[in-house]
Amino acid sequence: MRLLAEQTLSRRGWLARQPESFQRLVFDDCLLQQLERGAPVYHLGDPPGGIYGIAAGSLAVSIAPGEVGPYLAHLATVGFWIGEGPFLTGEPRRVGLMAATDCVLMNLPLHVMEQMVADDPAAIRRFAQITISNLDLALRVISDLMINQPDRRIAAVLVRSAGEQHGQIVRVSQTELGRLANASRKLVNKAIRQFAAAGWVAPRYGAIQIREVQALKDFAERQRL
Repeated sequence: MRLLAEQTLSRRGWLARQPESFQRLVFDDCLLQQLERGAPVYHLGDPPGGIYGIAAGSLAVSIAPGEVGPYLAHLATVGFWIGEGPFLTGEPRRVGLMAATDCVLMNLPLHVMEQMVADDPAAIRRFAQITISNLDLALRVISDLMINQPDRRIAAVLVRSAGEQHGQIVRVSQTELGRLANASRKLVNKAIRQFAAAGWVAPRYGAIQIREVQALKDFAERQRL
């Protein structure tokens, strides 16, 4: 399982964009973790810790801006890394993470990150790239929520939640999908029936299988033109 996790994370996401020598340093000290669906990774406000990469499954990312929340903001999929904020700032966790499905994670502890930077100060730029990747993601979330038509907005959220991967099963209820897409459950139900009739998705109990991710993406992107 560890070998498969390393192979996956060396091909997808932040670590795949780093030199092989840096990848090896990360993997040498990463801890493999298996979580069952519903298990917390960490909570908003927890003390500083290390970073986590998803090798299998998906994580629910919760936020609580101001005094509101926490509430579901994003479903993260394979290749996603998070948790670098406390390393960069020394401050508590700003988001919460929970296993949305059974998960396989790689965890690089905080003290290892600090030692890597002590040995090679340039490593801090590599870790900071996680922040830039997640900023890009946050901008995409904002862009998705600015789509006017609810059905296209829902399609955009499904594409993002599936990591743009064909055949991906998004473990989310229609109520949760409504929260992610800022749409009522009635509108979500209508959109899912529309997408299913077109052959783009296949609804399941508590989940939605993405059958035609490009068709969903094209449908959502028309609103941005």
